[in-house]
Amino acid sequence: MAQVLSAPRRLGAVAIGGFCGTLARAVLSPFLQACFGKSWPYDILLINLSGALALALVTVLAEATFLIGPTRRLLITVGFLGAYTTFSSLALGDVLLLAAGRWLAAALYLLVSLVGGIAAVLLGQWLGGRCLALRGWWQVRRQRGRWAARSIGQLALADREADGPARAEPVSGPSTSPLGTSQAQASRPREQAEGER
Repeated sequence: MAQVLSAPRRLGAVAIGGFCGTLARAVLSPFLQACFGKSWPYDILLINLSGALALALVTVLAEATFLIGPTRRLLITVGFLGAYTTFSSLALGDVLLLAAGRWLAAALYLLVSLVGGIAAVLLGQWLGGRCLALRGWWQVRRQRGRWAARSIGQLALADREADGPARAEPVSGPSTSPLGTSQAQASRPREQAEGER
């Protein structure tokens, strides 16, 4: 059963995530512009692509494990990534390229944004699957000692059952009764009594 979050908790998660996402974009955008220049909207492109990848990755992990609960998922996806990525800035950057007469650059920017976004989502889903596989492998590795000991015990029990019930081997020499006397000694008085009759 899915956990139902209260309205204050939902709003708080979105507000905190939105604040952090907006702050991250405000810090990262000037840095990317300084690295790649302002001749083309590299900053918005890279921010949107990284946001699409992160959204797909978080969605896969949230749906398959309990590592990301409903509150964290809302904080990251709707709050942080919703504020971190920006479709309006993408549209504005494309319009500015068109207004400057750079038709080819505008078309290339739009194409790379759409195709690159889809590729980023697919990559994020693949990374999420790899993380889940690695998590399962680590759990098996961590419990391998316990499982190995249990398997050895089960194999020994199976071998014992396959052999059937143990058969008593004949014991050479006179057998001993529970009282410590041999059966031959115990039968002598009985033979003497029968001889007297």
